Amino acid sequence: MSLSQASRPGPDEPAILRRFGVDAGALLGAGGESRVFALDAGRVLRIFHPSHARPDPRPARLMRSWLGTDAGLSVPVVLDEGRQGAQHWTVDRRIPGRSLLDVLRETPDAATRHRLLVDTLDVAARLRHLPVPPGPYRPLCTDDPPAATLADLLDQRIATATRETWPLLAARVPGLGRERDRLHEQVSAREVAPAFVHLDFYPGNVLVDDGRITGVCDISVHALAADPVLDEVGAVCLLVGYPGAEEDSRRLQPVLEERLGSDAWLVDAYRRFYGFYYAMDAALLDWAAAQFTPAR
Repeated sequence: MSLSQASRPGPDEPAILRRFGVDAGALLGAGGESRVFALDAGRVLRIFHPSHARPDPRPARLMRSWLGTDAGLSVPVVLDEGRQGAQHWTVDRRIPGRSLLDVLRETPDAATRHRLLVDTLDVAARLRHLPVPPGPYRPLCTDDPPAATLADLLDQRIATATRETWPLLAARVPGLGRERDRLHEQVSAREVAPAFVHLDFYPGNVLVDDGRITGVCDISVHALAADPVLDEVGAVCLLVGYPGAEEDSRRLQPVLEERLGSDAWLVDAYRRFYGFYYAMDAALLDWAAAQFTPAR
């Protein structure tokens, strides 16, 4: 999830498009890491921003391991990759549909948006059925070490994410260190088997076709083996970038709390985790600080 990365084309994008015989009119969407173009009915071309290093092969391996798995949703598969000048590219399996973020931006009716967002809760709950290799709580696509407990894993992610922005977030959230300690104490009581967590489950990474969610994209270095409820809470709180996002989040939270029952306390706890985690993006600091105030 990013608000800070410009979506302008990089210097080598025209040459990459010529290589594949498409032009800028094939653009499907742009995000914090890349710009995505339609190649044909079954493939898309992802051109990474010049500042982005070579795509890590681990997410691609993880996604290939899901071939044949039926979790009730589609995920991308990397079919080819290369580099042109300063920019890397991949060819991915195409999932039908448009970005949910674009659809939400074009939908002024709050009730219609709410129906779509309730569907995202169902999709977030299904992500846990994507298999991961057995093992402890851990990042799935980085070299960071595994953690002994879920609370330790979240501490690790918070430390990495706020390495440079902690003072900026602390200026907005009084008692930020106490908030971190309180989150650790709360989550220490949570007992759940490690399962796949996308951790970047926001509308820009959800695809919609004719009012139906067709798939989830951008499996990346954010992915964890952790508590799958994290993605359900992400569906509620990672709403940014369109008019009405805050209202939508407030309306959606009680729906998830009812579904979670006795575990509804996780919504506020994991909201605060996301506040820490996405403080890594300076453009999201105000949003991050707001996650420490319970949404009602």
